[in-house]
Amino acid sequence: MNIFFDHQIFSRQNYGGIPRYICELINGINQPSSPHLAYLSVLFSNNVHLREGGFPALPFFPKQPFARTQPHLYRINRLFTLLELRARSYDLFHATYYDPYFLGHIGRKPYVVTVHDLIHERLSARFEGLKADHKIIPWKKEILSRAAGIIAVSESTRRDLAECYGIPPERVRVVHLGSSLGVSETGPEVEHPYLLFVGNRGAYKNFLPWLEAVAPLLPSFGMQVVCAGGGGFTPEEQETIRRLHLTDRVRQQPIDDAGLVGLYRGAGALVFPSLYEGFGIPVLEAFACGCPCLLSDRSSLPEVAGPAAVYFNPDDAASMKAATERILSDASLRRDLAETGRNRLRQFSWEKTVRETVALYESLV
Repeated sequence: MNIFFDHQIFSRQNYGGIPRYICELINGINQPSSPHLAYLSVLFSNNVHLREGGFPALPFFPKQPFARTQPHLYRINRLFTLLELRARSYDLFHATYYDPYFLGHIGRKPYVVTVHDLIHERLSARFEGLKADHKIIPWKKEILSRAAGIIAVSESTRRDLAECYGIPPERVRVVHLGSSLGVSETGPEVEHPYLLFVGNRGAYKNFLPWLEAVAPLLPSFGMQVVCAGGGGFTPEEQETIRRLHLTDRVRQQPIDDAGLVGLYRGAGALVFPSLYEGFGIPVLEAFACGCPCLLSDRSSLPEVAGPAAVYFNPDDAASMKAATERILSDASLRRDLAETGRNRLRQFSWEKTVRETVALYESLV
């Protein structure tokens, strides 16, 4: 069976959980022992996961701001994919995002779409930035109505699909994700002088409300906050950090997988105060590296982490502060969480993701 993956997410993002998932899925399908073949149709992309995974995409003005080049990148890759759909033989199409541009070009071939979250449906009324992406919800309605297979990355997302779009749960296959970081059995001999925040920080990621809530704790515990990835601090973030007198305690740094492993292993805890997550890959990455988890109690995060985390209400400053203080003040708790997380990780792997996804493909072709 030949599976055709399109360009979409690699034309929209230079890094992130969705492109990482697609790369892991394709590489897993294309193992030498596999009877199936996956093909990715991307001509240009600066996505780091493509580069790390050995995919042959050409760079596209990498020194220019992504916001300036992205519309042109998307149009070129879309045209390339449409040409490839005519030229290549395939049995099933897997859309990497929600643009239904391909529907008039695949004939009667079945297609699959993976739904990673329903952030726009749940939080657009609360965050203006999400309203700007106004096409997403109409796109989803169209693509979901005609899909032969729908994958949700969590039971939480499957429930949201039923509530927001009326899709019967039996039409949706839940396939959990995995961690791309190797398991570290031991951590470094350090005093865990920082809390770790990974990835984007804006809007529903809830970074600034969490930072405001825990600001008094950082000097008390001699603690810093390290923001891994997510770009440099915005003017609003810089002003908040100055106002809270945390300039010497909060820093941001770029990351790759090797650097990320070191940050997880050295952290007192991963902090994930998000108001909504479809899955939450950083939780599994923290488990792999023996890093305790301090998580929001919303959406999929309790489903993924189970008993291997301390939870808080991300809309309640007192709850965020109390949970953070609890994990900082109890070394025994941190050790127990790290061990529970390693055990919890055994339930998730990219090999399992690939196996369950291929089983869905086989049922459709």
